[in-house]
Order: sequence, then structure tokens, then C-alpha cells
Amino acid sequence: MPRYIDLHVHTTYSDGRDDPGGILRLARELDLAAVAIADHDNFGAYLEACNLLREGDPELVPAVELSAGQDGEDIHILGYYFNPKADAFSRAIEGFREKRNQRGEKMLNKLKDLGIDIPLELVREIAGDSAIGRPHVADAMVRVKAVGRFEEAFNKYIGLDGPAYVPKANLTPREAIRLIHQAEGLAFLAHPGIANAAVHIDEFTEYGLDGIEVYHSFHNNSTRRRLTKIAEKKGLLKSGGSDYHGRDDRHGMIGSQPVPLEFLIAMKEKVKLKNRGPR
Repeated sequence: MPRYIDLHVHTTYSDGRDDPGGILRLARELDLAAVAIADHDNFGAYLEACNLLREGDPELVPAVELSAGQDGEDIHILGYYFNPKADAFSRAIEGFREKRNQRGEKMLNKLKDLGIDIPLELVREIAGDSAIGRPHVADAMVRVKAVGRFEEAFNKYIGLDGPAYVPKANLTPREAIRLIHQAEGLAFLAHPGIANAAVHIDEFTEYGLDGIEVYHSFHNNSTRRRLTKIAEKKGLLKSGGSDYHGRDDRHGMIGSQPVPLEFLIAMKEKVKLKNRGPR
């Protein structure tokens, strides 16, 4: 029986429902060969999970999902095998956390202007170890009965066209790729099949993009085949994951994508070559 990997899951350190220990338990139950906690602009869950590993556990891959923006588009860059102790990287991540909290407060102010008063303390309680994100605001709106369902909060208020939406203060994709490379990691374009993000692959490859996420819960078989051909034609690495958040109506279950272990083996070889340095 082949063993699979999941290189894109989220925890309570960003907008997921499971803590790092919960992710490891699920990965063990599914007998995954490897798992990557790729929280938004945060690698705290990876550090916590490192202390929870047991003998025989799936390989825990260092990962992060950086939020980037270009021409009004929301673009995500996944970083793998970076050095979490790199100073510039750690400072940048902390800066993103502050900006996310500020953004969350601005959304609450907009909601208040619309007659929906959500206590900041409630949102912070829901966010826990994470910086405030839109899912935390949506959860709070459900709790105070401002909306009936989680998705209703996005559809009516905090979605991209919603009256309480506040844009992120993002890096450019080029800056995100450079930041990951400075921390000795690999940079991948996340879910390029969503919102036609694949049109940027040529441009991002010029910036040093290492690979693209081929397997994803929102990629059908046709999209997966198309992205595989693009990666192979351009000499890019391939990755994949469920984008698991722990919510039934968002993304897939952890391990739901048959991502081959060979993808991870190729990534490790690339990391060795990139960081070997001159002889």
C-alpha cells in the first residue's frame, strides 16, 4: 500500500479548528508519511508540534503560508524547509501578526457602523494563539447570532465585496519568495487552480519560484493534470495538500488528497542542492 503525504493543513495558530496535537493525532490515524502545518503567516504550531512528536510519527515538515498581493489579487506563497530561526524571517512573521490584528479591529469597526457590535475580546478569545483573521470574525458573528451560518458572514459582510471587508497589508509575491529563500526554504505557489492564479507562474518562476501546489481540495482531476504538465514543462517541483481547516464546509479533510511521497523526496533533494553552497 502506498503512503501519502499532506503538505497543507491549518491549526488554531491561524484559522484552523485543531491544535497542533490534534493534527498529529489525525496524521497518525491516517498513517500519513509526512504532514506540513502551513498556517497563515505563522509557524508557531510547527514549533509546538515538534515537541509533541513520538517515535514512528509522520515526518513533520516546516511550512508556512505567506499572504501576498498583486494588482488587487490575493496570492498565497507556501514556504517549506525554511530555517525558523532566521532573524529576518522571524521579524517579518511577527510584523504580519501585528498587521492582521489591526486589520481585524478595522473590520469590527466597520461591522459596528453597520449595526453589528462584536466585542473585540470575544474575537481574541476565539483567535487564541493566532492573529485575528476573517474566520475568527465570522465565528464571533455566529456566536452573537448576527448571522446564522459561518459562510453567511463572508457572503454578506466580510467577503471580498462585503461592506465590512478590509484588504490585507500584504507582501508582493516577489518579496514573499525572496523572504523564504533568505530563510533557506523552498517557495511554492499555493492552489494555482483557484481564481486563475496559474497565470502568474511564468512571472513568479522568474523570481525563483521552486514549485506549485498541484494537489488541492479545490483542484479537480483536469486541473491537477494541467498543473502537472506546467510543472514538468517548466522544471518546477510539485506539492499538494488538503488545505484542511477543520470546518466541514471549507476545504477537504486532512489526507483527502493522494499526494505521493515522491514529491517530498524531490523537495528534500532541492533543499540539499540549494543550501550546499560553493565547494
